[in-house]
Amino acid sequence: MSYRLRHEETLGDGLRRIVCQQIEDAIAASSEKRNGKSSPVHETRKHLKQARAALRMIANEVARRHVRREIHCLRDVARMISEIRDAEVRLQTVKQLRDFSARSKDGNLRETEELLAFELDSFLAAFSDWQEEARTKLSRARDRMAKWPLEDVTCKTLRRAAQRSYKRGREALRSALRNPTAEEFHTFRKEAKQLWYQLRILRPLHPVILKDLGNELKNIGQHLGHAHDLAFLAARLRSAGSGRKRSGRVLGALIEAREEELQRMAAALGERFYAQRPRDFGRSISEYFAEWEIAKRRCPGGAELVAV
Repeated sequence: MSYRLRHEETLGDGLRRIVCQQIEDAIAASSEKRNGKSSPVHETRKHLKQARAALRMIANEVARRHVRREIHCLRDVARMISEIRDAEVRLQTVKQLRDFSARSKDGNLRETEELLAFELDSFLAAFSDWQEEARTKLSRARDRMAKWPLEDVTCKTLRRAAQRSYKRGREALRSALRNPTAEEFHTFRKEAKQLWYQLRILRPLHPVILKDLGNELKNIGQHLGHAHDLAFLAARLRSAGSGRKRSGRVLGALIEAREEELQRMAAALGERFYAQRPRDFGRSISEYFAEWEIAKRRCPGGAELVAV
């Protein structure tokens, strides 16, 4: 798997490979044609998020201004296409609501879906030339990062990065529980998702345990992602004045109920996942690294541990 460390390379080389590969994958995704099964915009943004998560693991090993520049570059490319992705999400969310509503034939749902489909088409037309600009910026960023000196990246470097991500996620969860707003849960989701990406990179250290931990974070992220999409849709409908109609209020109530349900589910999963103290979580990562280093010495040929 390209998004994991490998036995036969140094940790610095592994992180460089991972970041550059994700940027190349984003470039490739931006060239794909849009169809009913996949969205080039979604795939491009996904690879950019994965690249940023990997970059943050080596933020202390490269001049801070260089890391900050590349993270900003990747974020700027993602923002170029954020309005298209937002429109995709709103339309997709309305369609998904039918799975949770007994009023799936409600005329307001159909009208809303038609409105959002038209809105998406408008954004696609307005930003039809985004691919070329994205490819140019990403290619330059990849070439710059390919030259970074990363010889000093150690197990301690990556353990500290994962521990920091865990701590931020734990704090974001506590903040969301104290003040359960869509914004607070969205912040928690971003922190949980970043740690999920980082544990995917580290999975070869202990394939079974880190896969299970990653799956827990993935579930949290999926629940919160759906909740955020619903909140996002509700805000868009309010701005369009749909909430003033009776049918709009019914739809708004449906959205709110489902959003709160998803937030409760994610919070329960999060409390279980983040029950450890950050230092204990970091200590576990250190132990996995120690076992991995022993396995590397036993396999000098560089055979990679098989990830489950």
